[in-house]
Formats: sequence, structure tokens, C-alpha cells
Amino acid sequence: MAWAISIAVFIVLFFLLTLALDGFLAFIIAVIVTGCLFFFYLDRRATGIECPSCGKYVLTNTPWICGFCGAKNFRVDEYPFVGRCGNKECGAEPKAYQCHHCEKLVFLTPDRQKFNFAKCVNVPDRSKPVKKDPVAGKIAELDKGIQITERMVKKAELDVKLKEFKDVLEPQKPRTQKEVIEESFANFADRNMTGAEIVRRKKAENAEKYKDNQPELERQNLLVDQWARDHLDLM
Repeated sequence: MAWAISIAVFIVLFFLLTLALDGFLAFIIAVIVTGCLFFFYLDRRATGIECPSCGKYVLTNTPWICGFCGAKNFRVDEYPFVGRCGNKECGAEPKAYQCHHCEKLVFLTPDRQKFNFAKCVNVPDRSKPVKKDPVAGKIAELDKGIQITERMVKKAELDVKLKEFKDVLEPQKPRTQKEVIEESFANFADRNMTGAEIVRRKKAENAEKYKDNQPELERQNLLVDQWARDHLDLM
């Protein structure tokens, strides 16, 4: 279209100039004017194509994404989607453009290739969200739990075997009589001191809880004393 307009302008301008100027000079001026018109205006002017599916107008200066290398083309005056990709490492020529109105393909060549097509930058995603299967999610969660449990069991088995190997390779030395007696006393003292503390705490709780019920307070304290006699050595 740009070439056709340029040729028509050149012809009209040339004949008009020949009415006042020499033929050669008229030719030179017509060439210069027409060249400026073409390179600085017509060639940079956005053209458009009509989508055969929805009938809407698609401008060729629409920023687009190359379907071959994925590069985004924003220098659309130099590299429109009806031309070639602006990526120097690509330079591919799209054979189709995905209409940004209806998302159908507009074929640009007789080769109706349906892949590696150009498409508009920042086209909103209209794909339907994938529905999650709650049963599948529950099964996946259970499978993950089973795997974790199996690993924990395996580790416990290995820990037991490791201890057995250590007991064989590094047997513990028998304890001395002194160590046995000291451990026995420590256990005795700990049991009785802890028990005495429990008795004091429980009687304090009873005093607060049954302060208005003297018979029940005495009964509860008797139970605490009975427990102390059965489990402690000094009561």
C-alpha cells in the first residue's frame, strides 16, 4: 500500500513540476519528495489487517512476542509481526498471528502453519483455572505421610543396629561399687525430695479448694498422706 501511494504521488508531482520546470529537474525533485514521503511517513505508518474470524481490525504496529524465540518486539515500526523478529539471533518471519481480539490465528502466508505463531504482548490469560481434586490431594498428603513414617522407622532400625555395633566394638566398663551406691542414693534422695514437694503442693491446693468444707479437707489430706506412706521411704 505504501509503495502504491508513493508511486501515485510521484507521477502526479512529476507532471505538475514539468509544467514549470525542466524535465530532469522535475524528476529529481519528485524523487526526493516522494522518497521523503515514503521513508519518513508512509513506511512508518501503521497498517492493519482484518481478522477473518472476528472481523476486527488488527494494527501491524502491535507489540508482539515471537513464537520461535519468545523475544518481545517493541520496535514495531522496524519489526512488525508481518515482517521478521527483531532479535538478531532469531530474525524469523511469523507465518501467523494470534488475533488479540478472538485469539484465532490470522495466517500471513499461504503456509498455514499453526505453531510458532506471533502473539500480542501482555494478552490476558483467559484459560480456565484447573479444578483441584480433593480426593487426589488427600491421597497425595497421605502418601507423603507414609513416606515420612517409613523413613522414621528405617532410621529407628538403623539406630538400634548402630547401638548394637557400638556395644560390641566399645563395650561399657563395669561400674564400680562406689558408682552403684552413689546412683542408688541419688535415686533415693530424688524420689523422696520430689515426693515431699508433691505432698506440700497437694495439701496447699486442698486448703484453698476446701477452705469452706473442713470434713472434706481432712479426708483429702488423709489421701495425700496415704499416698506418701505407700510411695515414699520417710513418711
